[in-house]
Amino acid sequence: MISSLTGKINRIWGNNCEVEVGGVGYLLFVGKNFLKKHNVGEDLTVATYMAVSENDINLFGFENWEEVDLFKMLISVSGVGPKTAAGILGETESLAIIKAIGNADVSFFEKIKGIGKKTAQRIIIDLKSKIGGLGELDLSQDENLADDELVMSLKQLGFDKKEIDKVTGKLPKELETTEAKLSWCLSNL
Repeated sequence: MISSLTGKINRIWGNNCEVEVGGVGYLLFVGKNFLKKHNVGEDLTVATYMAVSENDINLFGFENWEEVDLFKMLISVSGVGPKTAAGILGETESLAIIKAIGNADVSFFEKIKGIGKKTAQRIIIDLKSKIGGLGELDLSQDENLADDELVMSLKQLGFDKKEIDKVTGKLPKELETTEAKLSWCLSNL
């Protein structure tokens, strides 16, 4: 695993840069913010994350280890791959991302290319407990996402589809939060 590189930037194009280390050029996928701060010929140390999949190996470059940690949290969210996570980090500063998660700011993530409303909500739901938060996510306009969360939670607790369908079909309408619905389902299973 390559965790950092110290060398010279040989070239920059698109969202990529090549860092030469001891005569070997490493191709890094980096964000726009990174590219604004660095130039060809510059010596630097880059924190990296190596993403390995069935068909590809990619090396992502970051300013510091805090960005790498945030990147790892983002790729832990279902539906957010390494390139999407790097795109999120590349568009804005880490602190702004953390604030958006803490404030449940769906529109912040929707402004980023490749992120829709459901993905934005999933990022906030999955990472809010890890980061801490100030605001609450309003799921009232998207009941399907809230229902998906309820069903996924019940599946993770070991209930089968028939049991889940039976109990969710009887949910009282006055229950609004996923937590309240989950509590009711557990007491009626």
